[in-house]
Amino acid sequence: MPRFDQDDAVLLAATEVLPGEWRDLSDLLLRPGAPKEGLRSYLQRRSTSGDELRVFLAENLDPSRVAFWENRLAALAEQRPGVTMVAVTDSGYPSNLLSVYDRPPFLFMEGAIEDRDERAIAIVGSRSASREALAAAAALAQAAVKAEITVVSGLARGVDAAAHRAALDAGGRTIAVLGTGIDRVYPAEHASLAAEIATHGAVVSQFRPGSPPAKSTFPMRNAVVSGLSLVSVLVEATERSGTRSEADHAVRQGRPALLWEPILGVEVWAQRFVTTPCVGWINSAEDIGAVVDSRVGPPSRTG
Repeated sequence: MPRFDQDDAVLLAATEVLPGEWRDLSDLLLRPGAPKEGLRSYLQRRSTSGDELRVFLAENLDPSRVAFWENRLAALAEQRPGVTMVAVTDSGYPSNLLSVYDRPPFLFMEGAIEDRDERAIAIVGSRSASREALAAAAALAQAAVKAEITVVSGLARGVDAAAHRAALDAGGRTIAVLGTGIDRVYPAEHASLAAEIATHGAVVSQFRPGSPPAKSTFPMRNAVVSGLSLVSVLVEATERSGTRSEADHAVRQGRPALLWEPILGVEVWAQRFVTTPCVGWINSAEDIGAVVDSRVGPPSRTG
């Protein structure tokens, strides 16, 4: 059975001609009355009032680009047999991400996001992290694992890598969100870390295969990091950093953003930021379990 089908290729080709943000395509697919069988059949429907975006896509979708993506997906399936693609309409699309307004229309995934990964926090911070920040990221990740919480981060150098590594070493689950295509791990030296994460969680990308790192892809990636998480913890950051943008995404999504007070408490921008609704301080790693429990309740017990 093919790992990818033609409708996956249609979805990728549609993002190339989409006139606005990719979330518009998600909204189109999730619109009441949209067919469950996928985008291709939806585009072939007779137009009705309010169907401007669907009509635009039907008129501008290039069949040669659909064929291109069919071939590219076939090659990906051969080269990376563990990679799957989930559309926003699929049952395997992560529930936390589905509930935010800026959900991407698809995700590529290596590994698996499970129901228990709904209990998730993002741990993010500086690439050029201080020793204190690396230690804090590790402590937060270890406390999360102890509380049966999945750790989400961006696979970047510094705080992100420390959080992933600590979660793995503690025997927990972690999800890495790429700012590139699923077949282009960035930074390259984290390829082995990504492979390990895929066996104890998932590596995900919202971008088309082959997409390189770019200035705009990392802020887009940050929206998925926060969307997959019930709470975001900023360990170390400057006011105009990518880490700060992740917190902004979390707030816009209605999710709490917590600043690590032992490091950020002296920062003027952080002192201003905590006056924003949904933003606060955290000064003990052991508090993270209670924060997540307050959002979704304690982990369920079976047996």
